[in-house]
Amino acid sequence: MVSKPGIFDDASPSRASVPLEDYIQPTLNYGLRVWWAYYWPTSLISVVLIATIGVALRMAWQNLFVSAHFVRWANRILPYAVIYTVSLGMIYYVLAKRFRHFRVALLPRGVSSANQPLPRTFSRTIRVWWAFSWRAVVFSVIFRFAGGIAIGFVVAALSIMGPVMTALVPIVTQVIIDGAVGLFVMYSAILDEEFGDFRVALLPQKDIAPVAAAAPTPSAAP
Repeated sequence: MVSKPGIFDDASPSRASVPLEDYIQPTLNYGLRVWWAYYWPTSLISVVLIATIGVALRMAWQNLFVSAHFVRWANRILPYAVIYTVSLGMIYYVLAKRFRHFRVALLPRGVSSANQPLPRTFSRTIRVWWAFSWRAVVFSVIFRFAGGIAIGFVVAALSIMGPVMTALVPIVTQVIIDGAVGLFVMYSAILDEEFGDFRVALLPQKDIAPVAAAAPTPSAAP
């Protein structure tokens, strides 16, 4: 029976019905590649947008276009709004991402062949994005709560190295936690998981068979 190793070992009948030659069993290595294709563009685009919008808000306040109260609330909401909006776009991108040796595709439940992929629609993207987002938030809170004391000791120990380290350590810690949680959720709760009438699958890249060269036309007899 085809199943994902590790956290969720039980495979559903729909997964087992896909022929092995048309199916790639998700492993942590595949999960890492899919997660990285999602994570680094999301982080880079979010940072650029947050910084740009933040500067625009400050300029608008200085020119009396908006009030200080509006800017304060906008700056509080801005990181969440930008990150989750960019995340939605990157989930849409990843759901049809082609890698060197495999690709991500949406297959219907109970499908008998991997040659029947479903279109990547906005509604299906929303379902995957929501499943990824709420799990990432929950696991992040649990991880921070469970490891809060240990993280506090590490932050306190490194903070004595100076003000730069004091400001840098919390940021690095948050990036590491968010990255680890995102990888865990992507591997354990997204790849090869079912969402209503479809599931997220890994399929091999289909190599296009080269066209056979036409046989030379025999020359006419003299």
